[in-house]
Amino acid sequence: MIGAPRAICAIAASMLALGVATGCGGDSEPDPSDQIEDVARDASRSLDRFADALRDARVSDKASLVRLRASAGRVEDDLRDARSDLGDIEDESEGSDRRKARDLEDALADIEELAGDVQASPPSRSDIEVAAERAEQSVSDSAIALPRIDADRLLASMEKRRAKTTPGGVSAPIGQGSSTTQSSRPVAYRDYTGPAFQAKVPTGAGWAAPSQSEPTPGQLFRTNVRGPNGLFVAIDFTPLETAKFGGRYSTRTEVGQTAFGSATRYEFQGGRLPECQSSPCIDYIINGNGASGGSGFAVVAGGGAGAAEIAQTVANSVTPIGDYAE
Repeated sequence: MIGAPRAICAIAASMLALGVATGCGGDSEPDPSDQIEDVARDASRSLDRFADALRDARVSDKASLVRLRASAGRVEDDLRDARSDLGDIEDESEGSDRRKARDLEDALADIEELAGDVQASPPSRSDIEVAAERAEQSVSDSAIALPRIDADRLLASMEKRRAKTTPGGVSAPIGQGSSTTQSSRPVAYRDYTGPAFQAKVPTGAGWAAPSQSEPTPGQLFRTNVRGPNGLFVAIDFTPLETAKFGGRYSTRTEVGQTAFGSATRYEFQGGRLPECQSSPCIDYIINGNGASGGSGFAVVAGGGAGAAEIAQTVANSVTPIGDYAE
């Protein structure tokens, strides 16, 4: 009787050829990798139209802006549906397919944000610049090919228009307020020991003594140092997990770090910190290996001119101590 099932399925195969449904062998499960490619292919059709409209848009050409806003509205809807599909695929997948679905979903979310920014009335050049750079970086990092997103011509036309409408024809750099016109003074540093680390922190005229807090008791320890003209620097320590950057950024760079070997430098504007709403802030994410592999540090500075140099000096000096030393 061993050969009977084969004979039955052979008959079933003949029936299938005639269009008769059978239960032999069952239905094959869809391949997640193929599903992800299908979603990307459908999304790319809408992205192609959006990318074309973005490249053609000029603030001096109202018709091109109308086309851009219309295309952005359509792509928002399409990407929202695509991300919903990817979420379903992610729930049903594992391993590399799950990571691929998540990465593509994140990339489409960045492009969707840009589509929302270009529809604003009036549009914000700084918002579009940040969103466009992030979207372009996401497309570049995506394991699945997506249409290139290029807002350079639109941004150039916006800058040209702003220069014409600014008194004297000179516009201030994006993200810089009145604090950048103040002369920057050399910053002195002193050694400081905080929770699980040693570092150099600013000191001298205008700088307050470091203060410590626990925004999340037992999980997040913060050392905050306030300076003149709104400058600040904070060192966060997370003993139970590695440090991560949350939110959206304009640049991301891998840099060296004295004690850990490397760190990731983010430049951003916005987020929860009031000082970062009006001017760019710098955030260094520092994670180690070995004993400190399950913990991390972050150094964020902002508030005006000189913040980048302060962040770099403090971040480079962070050294773990005690149980968290390498």
